Amino acid sequence: MRLQSDLLEVLKQSADKKDLTLNAMITNILNKNVTYDETVNVIPNMVVPHDLFFNIITKIGEPDLNEIVKSGPNVVKKLFDIMGVPYDIDHVIHNYLTTLSKYCNWFEFSYKISGNNYRLVFCAGSSPKWATFVQQYIKTILESLKIVVISDSLHDGIVVFEFSHKDYL
Repeated sequence: MRLQSDLLEVLKQSADKKDLTLNAMITNILNKNVTYDETVNVIPNMVVPHDLFFNIITKIGEPDLNEIVKSGPNVVKKLFDIMGVPYDIDHVIHNYLTTLSKYCNWFEFSYKISGNNYRLVFCAGSSPKWATFVQQYIKTILESLKIVVISDSLHDGIVVFEFSHKDYL
């Protein structure tokens, strides 16, 4: 692969900062772009800077906020129908929550799955209203999946959901 020397230098510096090889860095970039094209860009989306969306959410009243929260499962189901992806917890984690985290900056997202036990962690920032929005939005999606949350908490912008889930065939 041939790259312009200035682009190659930027990639090398970025890879060094992230303690990656140049090959790993380029692979990550290509993977993100393919993932974006396959998921986010599947349906028409309006690109809204995070700060603007954040301000809208923090300024609207509870009734309007609740309507936005309730629309979450339908948005995800529609996206998954278009992509031909099953609407289940594992696909929601890998094809929706991870994508929101990477491309929309709603939150930083990590998860741990151990057998049937799931732990989802969202770092939503310091705004209490935004963190509450994220918590409620995710909770409605989990409820639409018939998941019974064992524990959910919100402390200083960190939202944690814990639950057990068995996939029924």
